[in-house]
Amino acid sequence: MTELRLLHLTYAGMGRETARVDFDPRLTIVYGASDTGKSFVTESIDYMLGARKLNLIPEAEGYSQILLGIALPDASVITLMRAPQSGRVSVFEDDIRDLVYRSPDLVLSAQHSPRTTKNLSRYLMERIGLDGSLLATNDSGGTKLAGFRDLLHLCLISETRMVSKVSPVLRTSGTSGQTAHKSSLKLLLTGAGEQPSPSRLNQAQRRVHKGKISLLDDLILGLQRQLVSRGANQSQLQQQLRRLLEHQENRAESLRDVTRRHAQAASDRATLSVALAHYAQRLAETDDLLGRFELLRTQYESDLARLGMVSEAGSLLGYFRSGPCVFCGAEPHHQQASHDAMETTALHQAVTAESTKTRTLLADLLVTIEDLRSQRAYVAEDQAVQAALAEQADAEITRIEREELTPLQDEVAEVMATRSRLENELGLHARIEELEDVRAQLVSEEAQPGGQPSRGIPPATLTGFDRTIERTLDAWRVRREEEVTYDQYTAELYVGDRSRSGHGKGMRAVLHAAFTTALADYCLEQRRSHPGFIVLDSPLVTFREPGVREADLRQNVPQHFYRHLLNAFHGQAIVVENTDPPSDVLDQGQVYMFSREAHGQRFGFFPLTSSSAPAQ
Repeated sequence: MTELRLLHLTYAGMGRETARVDFDPRLTIVYGASDTGKSFVTESIDYMLGARKLNLIPEAEGYSQILLGIALPDASVITLMRAPQSGRVSVFEDDIRDLVYRSPDLVLSAQHSPRTTKNLSRYLMERIGLDGSLLATNDSGGTKLAGFRDLLHLCLISETRMVSKVSPVLRTSGTSGQTAHKSSLKLLLTGAGEQPSPSRLNQAQRRVHKGKISLLDDLILGLQRQLVSRGANQSQLQQQLRRLLEHQENRAESLRDVTRRHAQAASDRATLSVALAHYAQRLAETDDLLGRFELLRTQYESDLARLGMVSEAGSLLGYFRSGPCVFCGAEPHHQQASHDAMETTALHQAVTAESTKTRTLLADLLVTIEDLRSQRAYVAEDQAVQAALAEQADAEITRIEREELTPLQDEVAEVMATRSRLENELGLHARIEELEDVRAQLVSEEAQPGGQPSRGIPPATLTGFDRTIERTLDAWRVRREEEVTYDQYTAELYVGDRSRSGHGKGMRAVLHAAFTTALADYCLEQRRSHPGFIVLDSPLVTFREPGVREADLRQNVPQHFYRHLLNAFHGQAIVVENTDPPSDVLDQGQVYMFSREAHGQRFGFFPLTSSSAPAQ
């Protein structure tokens, strides 16, 4: 096995929730609403495999690391880490899916260079067994060293290229580089590169190269002026960055520990605040009850005093006046002998009974008041203890913030600034190295006026490839009545006499997807070297088969397209689409549905934040 397998694409950043998609070894589908980051997945994979730049979307702000997990042909696993807009790629010999602080096992340039092996292109080409292969650069026998990017455009197809009229073999419509693009296809189909030629540049080519070299010298000089650490070379800067990353990892661990203790102290202080509020409430309730009970006590004592006065005055009332009885109101002629004495006795008994009852209530009330005062004293004591603990917690929080957290945060910010400077310096060095590589290649490049011309793809190989494309289209149930052929001289794909560029964009997209899929299938079946994966962005969104109603589209080409990739394709397929895949495929492959809805299965590639939430 010489192919690669993509494991995951991850965006990580300090303080940001990790954004990741995991790739199935057979089929991964990313579909859903527009403007959710689907095509950004394709662009990010392209960037991680050597593209010069990545157009970041607003949701990517704050993410400092992009990770791409890859399973190598020898079954080992690596993780490529690249910062946005960086010219360096860090290689970790492990499967990493979160923010990484440790030093990488290997640092490579993101751009291909024939002069050194310390670049991502040569590293991956060596893994798939194609490092050192040569591509033709002109029809006279000129050659160049093949890079991974020369192969990637044949297996990673963006939405724009999918429907473009430009041949699937070519990167652009321009004439420059077309021979090398055709030679890349030949390299994959045959497994053999071009033969080098020993001839030299002619006079006209030397003049052109001299001008190019002069321009490159000016560019290199301009970049060198931007270097701040003029006394440090690239190796020294890498050592500084490695030490800085180790220090950053230690500081980050300390910061996490301090942050954890600060959070715990704040949590304990919040618990104490709740307890203090509870004690304050209990004291307020107790004071309110004591106030009411004191009023009741005063009332009881007042009642007892009035009853005493009534008892003392009752026996005298009848002796100071004649007439109606002062106790019962009886007229004199109705009064009996000793009437006053009897009524006085009855009043005294009533007053005594009421006094006894009131004293009993007062005694119970005094016991209750004393118990409440005792409880209040206990609550006040506990409140004082909790208040002291709260004061200690406040002091500890202040100490952590002043003596540990703030200095660590300042140190981490300083480390991040230094890291940014070092990475920028290394980026400048990498760019200078790239330009120097181009300059060295121009200096050493030789013209091939009398060399051996590049030979084409053998007819048997070309026929086998054509039949593989036809089988792919048949498996997808794409209607055709004529055979499919690839013209290696014009780099055009034909269905019968009609070229791919002569079809509408829906058919162009399907033919491009079939070409890419068949190329991978043919190479893997014939045990030829190939990256091993294909990425197809929007192969079906514009396609509508003639004579088929809109409602029946789901039951035709799209359904068979996905089933073929899932069950018959020999490589790894990643498909980005707008429309829903068939239900039976949803249960078997790795499927992500980006909804752009706050409560959907998944909002988009990046997690939902307040800034990315859709307007209501």
